Amino acid sequence: MKQNAASFENSRYRSMLGQRQLEELMLIACGVESCFPGYEFHTENREGFHLHVILSGKGVLSVNGAETHLRFGQLFVTKPGEDTWYRADREDPWSYCWMAYDGTQARHYTEAAGLITGTNWLNCRIDVTRFYTLVQNALEYSSNLTLPGELNRLARLMEYLALAIESANRDSKTSPLKLEYNAKVYVEYAVNYLQTNYHNAKINDVAQKIGINRSYLTSIFRQQMGISPQEYLMQYRMDKAREILLESDISVQEIALRVGYDNALTFSKIFKSYYGLSPAYYRQEKRESREKKAGEE
Repeated sequence: MKQNAASFENSRYRSMLGQRQLEELMLIACGVESCFPGYEFHTENREGFHLHVILSGKGVLSVNGAETHLRFGQLFVTKPGEDTWYRADREDPWSYCWMAYDGTQARHYTEAAGLITGTNWLNCRIDVTRFYTLVQNALEYSSNLTLPGELNRLARLMEYLALAIESANRDSKTSPLKLEYNAKVYVEYAVNYLQTNYHNAKINDVAQKIGINRSYLTSIFRQQMGISPQEYLMQYRMDKAREILLESDISVQEIALRVGYDNALTFSKIFKSYYGLSPAYYRQEKRESREKKAGEE
């Protein structure tokens, strides 16, 4: 069922109901609230996942009868099907921001943030103002009932969940789920990265950007390509160097710098190991061969 976006606001509370269109992930609502002392909310029959980030103060979360005292710098979630309520502290009531979401991937993303079955709260390892800013940005689009407006709200939700997942990955006490791709996808990304950044690429950087460790990258790279990422990078650099040698009069030292070597002597030794000649002799021989062939024609 599709619902129109609508916003609500007073001095202590600001929220938005979103439009629901995408099956994989949809923003139900989001908001910011500064609670009155002792304010209590029961989540009976509430749809979707509601991920809260505590911006200040304290409160209590109860899930299936188990109570936990929470405070600033923590996050908590209410999940569909659980008997949940939460209450602001009477002396130091909390304020929080939240995003409520649903869809076929909603539980997966929640668990990827470390909020697996039996876990409804975690310490937040990310500056909480970053979550707050995303919610406020989403709220700014609450009256924009266009497709760009809807996509902007959904984008803020995705960033919100990405921050929660990043926070969980920084917490050594949790083991959040990771989105795992087929090995071929990882290798294709690595190859593209190495070809684009061959002049300054490092294999550790490639693995880090992909989100896997270097040993795993090396293993699957060998399976897919027959050589290691380091060997591939060196071969690609030598191929590029050979192209530049044959198509320009640029000095060997400059070519070395262009393909990622500060030391021209090191570059020349590696080049010779691939092509049997130093860069200067390789250029000379190929040009003489071309001239001779052209003269014969």
